[in-house]
Amino acid sequence: MLKNYSLILKNVDKLRFSIIFFICLSIPIFSQQFPILNTIVDTTSIKIGEKIDYKIEIIIDSSSVIQFDENQFFNSFEIIEEFKLDTLKKEANFNFTKKYSLTCFEPGTVYLKSPKIFVDKVLYRADSVLINVFNVKVDTVSKKFFDIKNITELKENQDGWWKKYFFGLLIITLMFIGHKLYHKIVDSKIKEEKSKPPIEKAITALKLLEAKDLKEQLDFKEYYSKLTEIVKNYFEEDISLDALESTTDELIDKLELMKDSGKLSLDTKTIQNFKSVLKTADLVKFAKSNPGVNLAFSDKKLLETVLLDTKKAIPALTEEELKKNKEYLENLKKEKRKIIIKKFFILTFSLTILIFISSIAIYGWKNVADTLLGNPTKTLLAKTWIKSSYGAYPITLETPNALKRKESKDSSQIFEWISTKSNMSVFLKIEPNSKTTEKEDKQSIVNELIEQLEKNGAKNILTKDDELLLGNGVNAFKIFGSFDHLNKNNEVKRKEYVSLKFKENQGEQTILIVYERNDFYAQEIVKKIEESIIFEM
Repeated sequence: MLKNYSLILKNVDKLRFSIIFFICLSIPIFSQQFPILNTIVDTTSIKIGEKIDYKIEIIIDSSSVIQFDENQFFNSFEIIEEFKLDTLKKEANFNFTKKYSLTCFEPGTVYLKSPKIFVDKVLYRADSVLINVFNVKVDTVSKKFFDIKNITELKENQDGWWKKYFFGLLIITLMFIGHKLYHKIVDSKIKEEKSKPPIEKAITALKLLEAKDLKEQLDFKEYYSKLTEIVKNYFEEDISLDALESTTDELIDKLELMKDSGKLSLDTKTIQNFKSVLKTADLVKFAKSNPGVNLAFSDKKLLETVLLDTKKAIPALTEEELKKNKEYLENLKKEKRKIIIKKFFILTFSLTILIFISSIAIYGWKNVADTLLGNPTKTLLAKTWIKSSYGAYPITLETPNALKRKESKDSSQIFEWISTKSNMSVFLKIEPNSKTTEKEDKQSIVNELIEQLEKNGAKNILTKDDELLLGNGVNAFKIFGSFDHLNKNNEVKRKEYVSLKFKENQGEQTILIVYERNDFYAQEIVKKIEESIIFEM
């Protein structure tokens, strides 16, 4: 009995050990359920080309290295936008989110497969999602289709090419004008000084020479050098005496000779006074003498007297000399007159260039060129327009010239104006009011306009339409666009047109304006015509 009991206890212990071992073994097995991958889409049904927001969530229990395959493969789907991997720590887990914006252009039911995902270099894939891609219905019956238009070659945009050259030219011109004005002012001052009589220039120079601040010997040396230089310059200029290169004794001897020959009636006292000043100047310059301020001031006054006495001592001119001098003065006046005229033309030309350049800067090259060269369309815009009322169902409008009436085969009335210079035309058609529905009326208006343009040689016609409300409350159906036209020179020109359809005064009024493409002034003319339209009841 005891033996059986002991056997039972042993079996129970073995069972307990097995249970504990199994539990311990199962813990790591259940812990290996991470990572958890979830696939989320905002919709499972789309039309071709619509966007799908596709999101993959990865949940793990520890920070891991997440990598997505660079070669994304979503079957028939295309990636519109790929977002960065977003990380969020939530309690003990880490949530990684990867978002994509996708689209599909193949109709049908397609599986959206997950890209390859590597978690710590281990490959995983999220669940696939079934997406229904529906085709888009196209109405090929009720709507009218047109052939594909030919490719139109566009010229390279050259707007503003002149600006850098213009500003460079403006700066150079301003610098040139400034340089000329500066030299003109300086030259005028120099000429003004030269035109003064020699005695006046010499006396003015002596008065400007101050003797108050003389202190050092060098100051006296410079002072006396200027004193003697002023007087010697006067002798050189007014009595044609070689004085600047002469010594004191040589200069006095020359004055004595001129006195003895009768060329200069100087007093002996004047010569002696001048000689005393020169001797003092020699002592100051060569013997480093210091005569003092009082003597320096006194010598300056003495030299003023010498200059005035010398001017009085110059003999009067003979009759022949006076005649020569008169001829010389007349020739001098003529030369001055020529110089003034030349300067006037240079100044006028410079101002013209400056005004021209400034006008280009303010109004633009095209506007200035059109004004100077004469643009025919701009001329039409600027001229006085003619206001007139036309037709049995009257419409009043303003145009550059009056519209002329043409013969018509039906009950309609046709008026037109054509400008060959500006390649612009205005047509007006007036007829009784037709009783058609609004939808049929608009479609017939467009078709009728296209037919009319084609009869006049238009090709590749583009049309747009809009409702236009004039300032006086009148409604109009507006059709506008462009077309190709072959001119007389067999050149294809692109033209633009504007057509306005009215139903007023118990009739129908149609205005068609055709003009050259990219003609700014023609566009202004069209706008002005539109604003001038009036229906008088």
